[in-house]
Amino acid sequence: MFALAGCQHDVAPSESGAARIVISGPRVAPVAPEVAPRITSAFQTARTIGPGHSARVNVRAMDPEDTTLRYVWEATVGTLGKPRALSDGSEALWTAPACVAAQQTPVVHVRVTNAAGLETRQTFTLSWTGPTCPLGKERRSRVPNASVQLALGSNPGGTARVGSERPLPEDVP
Repeated sequence: MFALAGCQHDVAPSESGAARIVISGPRVAPVAPEVAPRITSAFQTARTIGPGHSARVNVRAMDPEDTTLRYVWEATVGTLGKPRALSDGSEALWTAPACVAAQQTPVVHVRVTNAAGLETRQTFTLSWTGPTCPLGKERRSRVPNASVQLALGSNPGGTARVGSERPLPEDVP
């Protein structure tokens, strides 16, 4: 019998005459392979919000496999500021729009993905206190240095905006 790195090895002849090696040592709990990241905390600075106001949302997460995590933020309405990395998470500033379509609730989602591509999701729901957008209200915006105009309409209950594009004459401001 001999010891090596905290394990004991017994070498003895078996009934067939071949050597039999038995290794025993401390039991270590294996890490389950392919495990999604786990949200350890989630926080939002406001639960009720109106036009033009902002709420900070943050999430902290860990990966049981100890790989680098990626955070992707999305919002159903409003504007998300550039996300900021935390030592163990991420946060973003969400700014409310002037109005929200009827039957729509402002929601911010963050997807946390590990190196294996497994993800978990956190949802932040905000209660809207502002006005409802009129149906069919168009929003027009010109993209700098481009000749395309987008006309966006409301999409109640949808997760994306619908719209059309058309070339603009060069003299349109």
